[in-house]
Amino acid sequence: MLKNTKPQTPGTKQITSNPELFSIVVSLNPLQTGVIPQAHGYHVYALFLNIIRTSDSTLAEKLHAGDQVKPFTVSTLSGKMYRNKAQLTVSPDTNLSLRLTFLDSGVFSHFIDGAMRWGDKPVEIAGVPFLVKEVVTSPRDEIPISFESFQGILDMADNSRQIDFEFITPTVFRSGGKRNNIFPEPTMVFGSYWNKWQALSSVSLDNNLNSYFDKISITRYRLESKIWDFGSYQEVGFTGVCRFEIDKSVNDDKVVLINALGDFAQYCGTGAKTTMGMGQTLRSE
Repeated sequence: MLKNTKPQTPGTKQITSNPELFSIVVSLNPLQTGVIPQAHGYHVYALFLNIIRTSDSTLAEKLHAGDQVKPFTVSTLSGKMYRNKAQLTVSPDTNLSLRLTFLDSGVFSHFIDGAMRWGDKPVEIAGVPFLVKEVVTSPRDEIPISFESFQGILDMADNSRQIDFEFITPTVFRSGGKRNNIFPEPTMVFGSYWNKWQALSSVSLDNNLNSYFDKISITRYRLESKIWDFGSYQEVGFTGVCRFEIDKSVNDDKVVLINALGDFAQYCGTGAKTTMGMGQTLRSE
């Protein structure tokens, strides 16, 4: 399975010496024509845990159990597929990919170890067998490949008061115990990043930073709602682009920290079910 594991980042950016955050791509081909659900993130999640289990079964069970903040995200398949309502048809003549992010170096190490142990055996997604061509860690068009540390994100954050995001897969927020907020309210968007940063990073941010999120407003957006059918239930979320602007009353030190959270978004995803393909997010230049 594993063909390339040398960490690289886009452009001329230097690789951090002690990475904690990882964004990689798995390139794969279907071995036969098959039909999978459009919302197949749960199946990718299961595959992810199976690979981790090959390296450390205890870690796999820990990652699966409970409602704790989980230090990884998975995407759904990208590439040429025939879409028919809530289903996708894949065929052997297509190149597809998955994007995986890790917010913990130990989890990343066990995934790489599991991939090496897995070898050239086919993997399954929703019952369809795939051949893994490579685990890609060098730049690829439109899908960021990067390795970073929490401190590195802080060190590189600027003081821009305009932050643009692209929400690639349906994104939704829990509200009152339900996943039913389908608009990118700034307090929920940045609150999502804040909660994950504070739960997973050894570098704590200002404890009062979240009190400034109501000073962030939406100035432009192009969004649409989408329904994802998980089989036994459905999720409604939003996709598209959105511009946020930080109010002038917020001092530059806080603006830099908010920008760090914006840069963190590509690793942690946005909102609920980011371990099942939802909430895939990129910060636009």
